[in-house]
Amino acid sequence: MSGRIIPAITLWQPWACLIEIGAKRFETRAHQPPKRLIGQRIAIHAAARKQRKTDLDEETFEAFCDAFGGHHFFHMLPLGVVVCTAVLAAAFPTERVPADPYGNYAPGRWAWRLDDVRPITPHVPAKGMQTWGWPWRVPDEIRL
Repeated sequence: MSGRIIPAITLWQPWACLIEIGAKRFETRAHQPPKRLIGQRIAIHAAARKQRKTDLDEETFEAFCDAFGGHHFFHMLPLGVVVCTAVLAAAFPTERVPADPYGNYAPGRWAWRLDDVRPITPHVPAKGMQTWGWPWRVPDEIRL
């Protein structure tokens, strides 16, 4: 392993892979990101816990199916891995950005804009944390 460490955030699937494939440009959260992360390249980690299809409403599930090209995607999403990196470019109140079906754009929430998304292939196993900007040690073979 190299000495390179970048901040990471953990998301449930399918949201992590929606960022990876470029369908999800904003990560919506209840709070602003830490100021130290703005302008930084961060790792997008898919949580080890599997999201249940039954937790999604039909409209959201159909939007996911459209993004992934069919209904078969749900059981094929990787878990417990870093799927991509992106630059956390800015954060805005959700009222200031166009809503999409991939986030919670309710008033009072924040939209974290992710730019320059770079998929990581193959995905890299990692144990995530609930802390925003937890340290991910970048394997030597990964170019950022």
